[in-house]
Amino acid sequence: MSAEDIRRSPALGAIEDSAEVPEVRPPALAPGLPGAPERPMDAPSGAEAEGRALGVLRPFNPVSWFHPRGIHRVLARLMPRLPDVSGCLFLTFTINPLLFAEPAAAFEHSRQQLRRVFYRLRRGAEWERKTHRIDAPYCVKVEFHGNEWAHFHIVFLTRRFLPGALLNELWGLGRTNVQRITNEKFHYLLKYVTKSGGELPAWVQARKRLRVFQASRGFYLNGSDAEKPASIERRHKKRKPSDTLGARVERYRRTALFKSGKQFSQVQLWAPFDELHAAQIYPAAVAGRYLGGDFSN
Repeated sequence: MSAEDIRRSPALGAIEDSAEVPEVRPPALAPGLPGAPERPMDAPSGAEAEGRALGVLRPFNPVSWFHPRGIHRVLARLMPRLPDVSGCLFLTFTINPLLFAEPAAAFEHSRQQLRRVFYRLRRGAEWERKTHRIDAPYCVKVEFHGNEWAHFHIVFLTRRFLPGALLNELWGLGRTNVQRITNEKFHYLLKYVTKSGGELPAWVQARKRLRVFQASRGFYLNGSDAEKPASIERRHKKRKPSDTLGARVERYRRTALFKSGKQFSQVQLWAPFDELHAAQIYPAAVAGRYLGGDFSN
């Protein structure tokens, strides 16, 4: 696709001007789109068209837990540092909605309660005249149900026994589950933040920060605790402190990567890339000109 194609395209013609892409001039909205002129834009003259760079426009792929493709970039940096968890203690904590007025308050309270549970397990908790002590490195992964309520997965690097009834008593905010985990299941549960890949809950989008994955000292391989996934994600972000997660996700959707030769530049779109891409595919498919393929990778 050339820069002129981007300018004249019915869908991608609405790319805003970017100082990082000097070849692409500020375009007008293309015909047929909301706010677009009724008359097609005039074709550029030969002199004007000369020097226009050829290039490819692809969706922006940030390093972020909150982006459907960007999460794989986070995991690519995380996976080499994860330990073997096969057979290790795998705990799940859910929240009873009847105990709280709304999910945001439940989330804040439950995080504090998790710390109390970990403290009790480190010190040793009595159950049926036995003391159960869990003082091993661990990780915490948060997920969100479709009803906007959070639940937590914890993996302890230990194969010790922990009674489920004891864990229920320590938690006290809803159901718990005690299992053994496999590496395959562990890696799978890292691949999503919301069930079925749905939208983030509105109260999560209103937050400025949320740690999806955390690990205690000693959990990562080779003592690599100095650089955790959260710091990896922040290092690749250039954002204003006032950004909410929702605003950040929407900005990701409306950003594209323009490749011209060996040059890469980010450009801002007037609408989400996926919508503009779909608007391009449909007329091409109807005309029998679409050969398949997408920009998902």
